[in-house]
Amino acid sequence: MPRLSLVILAVLAVASARAADPPLVEKYLHSGELAKGEQVLERALDADPKDDQARFGLGVLRFVRAVERLGQSLYEYGVKSDSTSTPFLRLPVPKNPDPVPVSYPALRRVFERFTADLEKAETTLAGVTDDKVKLPLRLANIHLDLDGDGKPTDQFLGLLKKLLGVQRFDFLEKNPDFRVSFDRGDVAWLRAYCHLLSAMLDVYLAFDLKLVFDIEGANHFAKPKNDPKANDAWWQLLTRVDVTEPARLGSFRTHMLKVCELNRETWRFIRAETDDDFEWLPNAKQKGVIGLPVRDEMIDGWLKAIDEVEGLLSGKKLIDLRGLVNTDGKGLNVKELLDHPPEKLELMKVAASGVDAKYLSKLTADNTFDDAAFRRVMTVFGDSLSVAYAAWFN
Repeated sequence: MPRLSLVILAVLAVASARAADPPLVEKYLHSGELAKGEQVLERALDADPKDDQARFGLGVLRFVRAVERLGQSLYEYGVKSDSTSTPFLRLPVPKNPDPVPVSYPALRRVFERFTADLEKAETTLAGVTDDKVKLPLRLANIHLDLDGDGKPTDQFLGLLKKLLGVQRFDFLEKNPDFRVSFDRGDVAWLRAYCHLLSAMLDVYLAFDLKLVFDIEGANHFAKPKNDPKANDAWWQLLTRVDVTEPARLGSFRTHMLKVCELNRETWRFIRAETDDDFEWLPNAKQKGVIGLPVRDEMIDGWLKAIDEVEGLLSGKKLIDLRGLVNTDGKGLNVKELLDHPPEKLELMKVAASGVDAKYLSKLTADNTFDDAAFRRVMTVFGDSLSVAYAAWFN
């Protein structure tokens, strides 16, 4: 019996040690060897297709690698990330002393590749089916190679501070490694963010914005290949913008509907949690690692706002345009507009003549979009932190 007891204790000790080992992906996130890590995790999943921690880790790594590849492209073209508030272009990459001139088609290709990379990460995460999956990671030591020199010297925390414009994070005093135990709810959260970013990219890519690039390019890039005469034609933006890839507006709608669906999935899992283990998004009874409290009224208000957005995108809700243009008591059907957009947007024509009748439907009290839903939840979040909460909740 004593020998048996010793054997049992030894087995339990080994099992406990293995459980405490960091997940496979962390090694490659910390070293910045993202391409190698992707290959290793792919092989691990080939060997054990049911290993959802490895699958979760691969999805996270592919998301990080998507950001790294975007950063490398922006660095190559000499983006002025410290002087722009434009989404995606404000990624804090190092300053390039000898950038390559960037054209409008080249910038579009950068965004197209980022879209493809996000889709790859989201598809990987969508394969996670284990409701009990856990991915404990120490985020402070994640490294990226944003200048593409093969040396991953850009630390995640430093990038985050620059992006948010802060000098320090108070929560690191108690959690210097920035440890987070990601779980099933966070799988849905990251998937939603992939769809949200993809939706934003679809809007950009749907339109011919070369004139905008020609006018604003020098404010965002060191050597833009723009038309110096463009400033004389700025007024054209008031008259028309061509829709060059109309299918992307339908894709935007699809992505945003998925964001709504995954928001509900996120909070369904998180609200069901009973542990309190370095939570990224906590429920009302847990503590989150970044120190912001979450109350049930916040979650309820957010989900009600999400329901309104989903209703708008599915065509069940209409925008009341009365007071802006004459619609004869009808509302704007956003689903119809996005799925079957005009060849060009002519805002001045809309203001003068009204909205095309094919985009209008009968407006009732029940199908009117409640545009105050987000304002109400922002009030619940609190004036000073409302934007931070919204970005966090996604």
